[in-house]
Amino acid sequence: MPFPLLRHWPQLQLARILASMPSCCALCNQSGKHIICGGCKQHYFSDCPPRCRQCANPLPRLSGPDNSPDPGPALCGNCLKQPRAFDTTIVACDYGAPTDQLILALKFGGRLALAPMFAQMLCDVMQRQASSTEPMLPADLPDILTAVPLSAQRLQQRGFNQALEIAKPLSRMLGLDLQRGLLLRQRDTLPQSQVPELEQRRRNLRQAFAVPPAAAQHIEGRHIGVVDDVMTSGETLHALAKTLRRHGARRITNFVFARTP
Repeated sequence: MPFPLLRHWPQLQLARILASMPSCCALCNQSGKHIICGGCKQHYFSDCPPRCRQCANPLPRLSGPDNSPDPGPALCGNCLKQPRAFDTTIVACDYGAPTDQLILALKFGGRLALAPMFAQMLCDVMQRQASSTEPMLPADLPDILTAVPLSAQRLQQRGFNQALEIAKPLSRMLGLDLQRGLLLRQRDTLPQSQVPELEQRRRNLRQAFAVPPAAAQHIEGRHIGVVDDVMTSGETLHALAKTLRRHGARRITNFVFARTP
């Protein structure tokens, strides 16, 4: 072992040394001390477009009579026609080039250092919304936080659950209790990205999620926060939220890094 004393250093001191080491931006490869450089952060993550309060789909930017920004409808047309089982969705960005590469790097490249950055960006969005005139997030934070579970087979193949890796730092940043075993995926479904039709996606997720008996006591009458990496059609989060509702969840808020428009 080349540095036998390294393991005896205080974790905080080691973290400071690692943070000071040179790195490069995950998007533009520019050298620096941050995973995402200031330029890319400003270019790709500073915009906060109006979104549907329930599913976070982008809404058109409207202007009021005096040309001031008009918040427009709180819900998109799809959520007005077919309300979801969850109440609110908070997202950090849209899923598209080049930010989609960050998700792929975490999910399939094992770059777990990206997960705390995703969590911080979600917190940044929440702070911006809390200071706006029409905040999307309710004043009360969830009572507990959980992550969209993977099946045992998928977890064994990948070695980690990317949603849980985001949820762990997010729970610390928000000061929330993280319940890892609140939900389980009781059967291995096809990835939703491989199921093109909406009705097929719903069938694919039928009875996919369950609440272990020991976890049911944590759900009744409580506000549950659910963390995921990407939201596409929203059917996975809808199916999961229906499971939580059946066990008495009072409110459900999704925290998702990227939303497919």
